[in-house]
Amino acid sequence: MGKLKVIKAGALSTIQDKGRFGFRQYGIPQSGAMDIKSMKNANQLVSNKSDWPVIETAIQGIELVALEETVVAVTGATVTIQVNNRQVAMNASNHLQAGDFLCISKPMEGVYSYLGISGRLEANEDFGSNSTYVMAGFGGIEGRVLKQGDILQTQNAPVFKASSIQTESKTNEIEIIHIIKGPEWKLLKDLPERTIFQIDPSSNRMGIRLLGDPLNIEGEEILSSAVIPGTVQLPPNGIPIILMNDCQTTGGYPRIGKVIDEDLGRLAQLNPMRKVRLRLV
Repeated sequence: MGKLKVIKAGALSTIQDKGRFGFRQYGIPQSGAMDIKSMKNANQLVSNKSDWPVIETAIQGIELVALEETVVAVTGATVTIQVNNRQVAMNASNHLQAGDFLCISKPMEGVYSYLGISGRLEANEDFGSNSTYVMAGFGGIEGRVLKQGDILQTQNAPVFKASSIQTESKTNEIEIIHIIKGPEWKLLKDLPERTIFQIDPSSNRMGIRLLGDPLNIEGEEILSSAVIPGTVQLPPNGIPIILMNDCQTTGGYPRIGKVIDEDLGRLAQLNPMRKVRLRLV
């Protein structure tokens, strides 16, 4: 069992798990961790089940104090982690004693970091998931971002077994994101992979906006149709938007492609203005 108190939370710290499924027909988004691989790694390092909820932080860091002895791990975007002002390793298990202060910095590379805490994190369960969907107030703690004074309590802590993970630290000048053809692919007059885009700083959990030369298409809108995380929409300005975890369930822009699931976490971690190319597979 673990118990931590939030001393300082960034503007986008939330509780997330793998997301909620089977409710899109009711207009309920998937939500869940933006980088599912890093979420699973955080759970593995504290001997949790892979789909248990974790703390997702974005852009800014988070500071907490341990109220009980516990094991924690931080994965995802590259950050500095300190326990009582002493730096400890990312992608590793760290034991906290009651009274220890845990400080996770803002990312130096990447966007989303994940804090795993030994045991199943107590949080609101809505539509089969603990994931926070802020726009509708679902999941997490009262469906909102974390704030100072919140208590993060876990139950059913497993017997800790030492674990390690392998991480890749390569950074390409141009990140290749693989897509498959979407329902309106045939309307395109240009191949997306001929254009080098950049990540728009306004990107968020709803969608990754791109910057670059516009793509030409026959017709600018379609009848409102189903969309899912990874759908590549082409609005009238010709600059693609890639829908992400908190995206709407239907949309009226042509769906020219779908980012393969394997690349969604890597896409979510790309910093603003990073160069990206969409490659058809």
